[in-house]
Amino acid sequence: MSSADEVERDSGPRRIDLLVVPACAAADLFVSGLLTGDPMTTTLGPTLPSWPVMAVIALAYGVLAWRRSHPWLTFLAILGVSLAFGLVLTQFQPIIGVALALLKVARRSPARQANPALVLAAFAALNSGWTATRISGDDSVFALISISGIFMSLFTLIWVIGRRERRSRVRTQQEKERLLATAQESLGQQRQQIARDLHDILSHSMSAMILQSAGAKAVSTKLDGTTEAKQVTEALTAIESTGAESMRELHRLLGLLRTADGQGESGVARLRLADVDTLITATRHGGLVVQLHREGAVQPLDPSVDLAAYHMVQESLTNAMKHAGRGAVVDIYETWEPGELQLQVRSSRGLAPEAGDAAVPEPAGSGTGLWGLRERVQLAGGSFESGPVDGGFVTSAVLPVRSGRGTNVEPEGES
Repeated sequence: MSSADEVERDSGPRRIDLLVVPACAAADLFVSGLLTGDPMTTTLGPTLPSWPVMAVIALAYGVLAWRRSHPWLTFLAILGVSLAFGLVLTQFQPIIGVALALLKVARRSPARQANPALVLAAFAALNSGWTATRISGDDSVFALISISGIFMSLFTLIWVIGRRERRSRVRTQQEKERLLATAQESLGQQRQQIARDLHDILSHSMSAMILQSAGAKAVSTKLDGTTEAKQVTEALTAIESTGAESMRELHRLLGLLRTADGQGESGVARLRLADVDTLITATRHGGLVVQLHREGAVQPLDPSVDLAAYHMVQESLTNAMKHAGRGAVVDIYETWEPGELQLQVRSSRGLAPEAGDAAVPEPAGSGTGLWGLRERVQLAGGSFESGPVDGGFVTSAVLPVRSGRGTNVEPEGES
């Protein structure tokens, strides 16, 4: 049932029914030749005064006022009233009232009600045909069938018109719903694109700000213990903390924007390995020497693999900034093999922090350290190793170009 049908079904009698209902009764009385005011003869023998009978018929036709809210019940009621008067009155041929109720059933009701209504209308056609043959004096079966067929053809035409209009209304409603669904889908895609754009613009810049402030703080902690130096260190610490908190809030808010369509995705935007250039630049400004070494032909990665590769580099640079100290060398090795990416990040020094160095808050979305990084790589279908080596620390991963899981699975709680 279309929404337009539902709205009309909820509506009862209207003002226009004050004209329509009496007009239908008057039309049937006029067609039957009963508006002359002459006494009405009955099949039972006695005659009845015309005006009281017409008033009763008009009142009985009042049931048509509920044809919108209850089309099927209204049709049954008007059919029963018409047959009753048609059997009692010798000249009454109820056509208009039954046709109006039949039209409304055909327009507003499903096939399980509309089809039986057409069959039941045959009784009204047969009754009118029987009355017509009685008036004309030709009571042959052929005349009865012919005249009843004419009335039934009229009812069938009315029924077909109603069904065609219903199909048209249903198609129109379906098209409106399809357009609405398309518009909502387009709106959801635009919302996601806005989230991605905001993330690309803001998160990389804020990550760079956090890493640069970490490098500046690493320098400030080695200065003399003057009040000004302490104030600089405190200011840089506040910048780091505020930046990290802002990143978490950014991920949360954009996550709400992204999942407003009910997709349930935890990621705000799909970061890629190619996006680490901003982090590398920020780490260099923080006092580290970062070199990127790439071998082999670069291949497109599945989103989950691309995201895992990005976070591995991000985590390694963050750890190097936290622990290796200013002047440390970090080498990033990308080795591309057919169907596989070998990624390794090697820092020049161990992870033991120097005296006076303060911890750097991790940028939001970096996971929960090496444990979270290992889980992310494994979920992407790869393998992960990390540990100290002579003169430094190394993290390495072997990632498939295509995720072995076939889905973009991410550790719960990470963005």
